[in-house]
Amino acid sequence: MFEAGGVDRREAMARVALLLGATALPAQAFAAASGKARRYLAPSQFALLSAVADTVLPATDTPGALAAKVPARLDAMLANWASPATREGLSAALLRINAAAKTATGKNFDKLDARQRNAFLLTHDAAALKQLPLPPGVTDQPYRPARNFADVDYWRLKQLIIDLYYFSPEAVATELVYEHVPGKFEPSIKLTPTSRPYLGLGPF
Repeated sequence: MFEAGGVDRREAMARVALLLGATALPAQAFAAASGKARRYLAPSQFALLSAVADTVLPATDTPGALAAKVPARLDAMLANWASPATREGLSAALLRINAAAKTATGKNFDKLDARQRNAFLLTHDAAALKQLPLPPGVTDQPYRPARNFADVDYWRLKQLIIDLYYFSPEAVATELVYEHVPGKFEPSIKLTPTSRPYLGLGPF
């Protein structure tokens, strides 16, 4: 259900900030939400968010979005960092998912079983992420949230779920491979006890 992209941590943080409508995010924005923290979303909306997150990134042989506490993290970011327009947009995207599920199945989205949720969200995903024509004279725009998706708020919600999952300790420990940048030290010049550092960039 998710899109994989080759972005580094700095770019991903910038994207999360953009998706939330924030100009910058402090490091603690990605910390796990306190169990005592007051939730931004109403209980019914939080249950809906949890069901959507679990459907986008379910647990398999690795932890899913729920184990990574993605709904709580996103709820905390909505409360503390998101712009008012973003809060409204993401809430509206959740409500559209639920309304469409109820029309199609007669049940709220979070009351469907995992198979039903996945089948429904695949259909909803295809319709919501349909690319509409760009305005006349515009060939492309930076950052996908600015493009003409049928439901930009749904795209933003889905990407936040994915990004917050891959920022979590659970994903880092089980799905990602850490390689120290710029990599293993492999000297091209033999070092001896009498070697001295170069001024500036050295012999490059």
